[in-house]
Amino acid sequence: MTTPTVLDTAAVLDRYRAGLRDVPDVELERRAATVAALPGRLAAELRHLIDAEREYRQAVRRPISPPSGPVLNRARVAAAAAGVVSTGAVGAVFAGRALAEHADQVPQALVYSPAVAVGLVAVVAGGSRLARWFDDRRHPLAEDIAEADLNPLGRHLLAQVRAARQVRGEVS
Repeated sequence: MTTPTVLDTAAVLDRYRAGLRDVPDVELERRAATVAALPGRLAAELRHLIDAEREYRQAVRRPISPPSGPVLNRARVAAAAAGVVSTGAVGAVFAGRALAEHADQVPQALVYSPAVAVGLVAVVAGGSRLARWFDDRRHPLAEDIAEADLNPLGRHLLAQVRAARQVRGEVS
């Protein structure tokens, strides 16, 4: 009589385990919260499956080390610099032509050289500001939160980090 129940429980657990691989992290956390409220042995098994899936996902993810300095994506910087250069060059050409029309007695090389110099200064200053703006958007500043505001997984992770630091002797 107990064999069909055991087989049904095993089938339910297998289907649940197979379904966990396909859900995003948000859905996994929602399921963990739902299962945490359930009593019984089946719920304990489901909690165990969810914990195993969390550990698997954490192991699969690469550890992300914080950048030691300002790190920029070279493609974005190059695209931003090209945009600034082309905009500055067009502006310098129009300014030079406008000055050349009104200054007939000045040689054209002297008219273009200040406009080009101003354009290059604008390109360098604008490019550095644009690169800094992209970097600030790519790496937003961290936000401090209280330990009481952490969810159970966050508290567990914080406890693991503290234990690891204590083992290394960083924290007394």
